[in-house]
Amino acid sequence: MKVNLEEDENIIASLPKIWGIALGLSGFFHKSKEGVLALTNKNLIFVPHYLYITPKEQQRYFGDDKARVGKLANYSEVDLDEDISKNSKSWLIPLNSIVSVESVTSRKVNFLRVTFKDEKNKEKKYEFAITKSVINYPQRQPLMYYSLDWTEWVNLIRSYL
Repeated sequence: MKVNLEEDENIIASLPKIWGIALGLSGFFHKSKEGVLALTNKNLIFVPHYLYITPKEQQRYFGDDKARVGKLANYSEVDLDEDISKNSKSWLIPLNSIVSVESVTSRKVNFLRVTFKDEKNKEKKYEFAITKSVINYPQRQPLMYYSLDWTEWVNLIRSYL
């Protein structure tokens, strides 16, 4: 039984090893997190959850410097629902609250930027990217990002708005 997802909610696309970055004042108080980015037919969801993927799988999801649209192998709606329950810092963004989705270039890197309105009708922005290198001490944080082409994801999310 699903707790955090609706019964008719299905995963359309998902990506592993994505870093979520909160922008603005809220980003100042929150560190970047590594996790799974999933698009369902009702929500855009980011769950801080480390998944190991092989170089072959990485090519499947991020080949030719493009963020590919596809589903994670062996990762179902039940797994996503459990991960949301386990991690209270998951981001659930209802598709009807999204104001804009775009690929933004900053510091020579393309990020997927999602702008949406929260429950208090305040505008929030999150960016998503994958890293080339990560520092593990004192806390796991990205050093450098890959510059990915997010066009497929931008078009897919916009098609559900």
